[in-house]
Amino acid sequence: HTKMSPKPRGLQCKMSRAVRPWVFLVVAVATLGLVATKSVDQQQQQQHELLSCEHVSNFFSSINVTIKPANKNQGNVCGGPCCDNQVESQLEVKATKNFERLVKHHTRSQRGHWEQTANLYRDYLLQLSRQSENKTLNLFSTVYRKMSPLSREPILELYETIRNHLTAASFTDDLGLVTDKFFRNLFPVAYHHAVVHADKDVDFHSDYKNCLIHTYDELKPFGEIPQQLSSSLVASVSAASVLLRVLREGAEVLNKLDELGTENLQGSCKSALLKMSYCASCKRHNHNHAKPCAGLCKNVMRGCLMQYVGALNQDWFTFTDAIVPLINAVRSTDGIEAEIKGLDGKLSSAIMHAMENGPQLEVKVKKACGTPSLMQNDNLAGAYEQSAAPTLHSNKWILAPINEMLQFEMTIDKNKDLFLQLSSTLCDDEDYHSSDEDCWTGSHYGDYTHEVASTTAQKYNPEVPYSSATESQFPRDSRLQVLIDKLINLKNAATKAVSSNAFRSDSDKMLSDMAEGSGNHYPEEYDSNEDDEYSENGSGSGEAGPGRRGPGVEITDEVQSNFTPSVNPNHAYRISAASTSTLLATCAAVLLAVATSRH
Repeated sequence: HTKMSPKPRGLQCKMSRAVRPWVFLVVAVATLGLVATKSVDQQQQQQHELLSCEHVSNFFSSINVTIKPANKNQGNVCGGPCCDNQVESQLEVKATKNFERLVKHHTRSQRGHWEQTANLYRDYLLQLSRQSENKTLNLFSTVYRKMSPLSREPILELYETIRNHLTAASFTDDLGLVTDKFFRNLFPVAYHHAVVHADKDVDFHSDYKNCLIHTYDELKPFGEIPQQLSSSLVASVSAASVLLRVLREGAEVLNKLDELGTENLQGSCKSALLKMSYCASCKRHNHNHAKPCAGLCKNVMRGCLMQYVGALNQDWFTFTDAIVPLINAVRSTDGIEAEIKGLDGKLSSAIMHAMENGPQLEVKVKKACGTPSLMQNDNLAGAYEQSAAPTLHSNKWILAPINEMLQFEMTIDKNKDLFLQLSSTLCDDEDYHSSDEDCWTGSHYGDYTHEVASTTAQKYNPEVPYSSATESQFPRDSRLQVLIDKLINLKNAATKAVSSNAFRSDSDKMLSDMAEGSGNHYPEEYDSNEDDEYSENGSGSGEAGPGRRGPGVEITDEVQSNFTPSVNPNHAYRISAASTSTLLATCAAVLLAVATSRH
């Protein structure tokens, strides 16, 4: 048996060191191979998803658009693998309809402001006129009690005519003629009871009444007050009527925009809307992440608005620019609010004028119509019977909608460029990016570098360029031209109303200032020092005997023909606060009493 000798230890170590690097190399190569294989698989999976547009298919399904995965026929506008020309055509229609819907939504909102303001101010004036009507009727039933039954219908007709002018789209009654008719019909009544002081159960013969009415212009029993009142009343009511009309029809212009379609939008606008709204998804970008850049949105919206309703913008601007001066004129101290509040005082001033000039008027009447021809009228007896005095009460004028009118003025001033400023409103939405960085530019995801064209420089719009030459190629919608003509007419009406109000004569304005509250019939304990409050007193018959006292004025037992009322020092402060209102009413009662005592 032969025994083999072992290998030397040094030789084994050398062999081990030689094999070790090769082992490491084999392991490394195997590991790299596995990693590479996995990476290739992931890339292939991602490429498959991209080419198949699977991750944007849900979005297109949500808007009812079917796309063809891995479509090789890319559309001409977006150039994305997920949309061919047929799909792009569908998306363009949707983008255009969305644009139309957004514009109409915001114009309806603006229309609401106009309608609400028109209704609010109309209702305020109507209620104010009813308060004034009640106040005037109460004046005649207390201070001029004997005239009350026959003057009631003319008073009601006068106020009803005022309200018709404020509410009716068109009216046949002339306010100036109605005012003139009121004073003509009032003349026989006032002359009968305030000047002649005939018995309560007798009346003028109809022929004598007709003579008084026909000689009214020559006799001028009420002086210049009827002409001044008619002028100021017609001017203020007309201006208010124009304001209410332009508010209603301004809202109607906005309402008519609902009838406009998008047929006249040019291809440049529709393509821009498509690029902004859907091309990102056609290029496989997530719709929620690739939002259109702020600048892109403004350029596209402004360009399309210019084509859609931009033709209205200039005329809308000039129309709304004329509204604020009209509001200021209507709500001024010479406007309808002051006119209605002071109407009872002006009527009282007219009667006072006839009473104060009674002797001279009698001479003129007898010369023109002869001696009064009286006849028994049993129907009047009951009407003139003394009745129980109405309960004393106080009322305040309804509060004017000051804040609402100011808010409306601010709104229309802010929206003079309504149809182009809409772009900022439309783009201020969560569907659009708030800046021009890291957003959808219309062609790729990145930064939007184009300038935003101003509303007055749309020919430089990089997305939807506009020019007059382009407009001539696309005829304007006839309905749009109708709205333009309407805006021009409304603007002219508003401007004319402001001018007419501005050139009212000084005498008219003096009468308006003087008559606010004049002829009122407040007892001294219910006198009001506030402009917005009036009191109604239902005491007495309008007759005051010697020694009887009116508010703030003491009448002596001996009454001279040209008497001078003495001021009671205890009530001097009331005369200074409401001198016109209280003094004139008292004088009316005293003159009635004095003249009656003579007869």
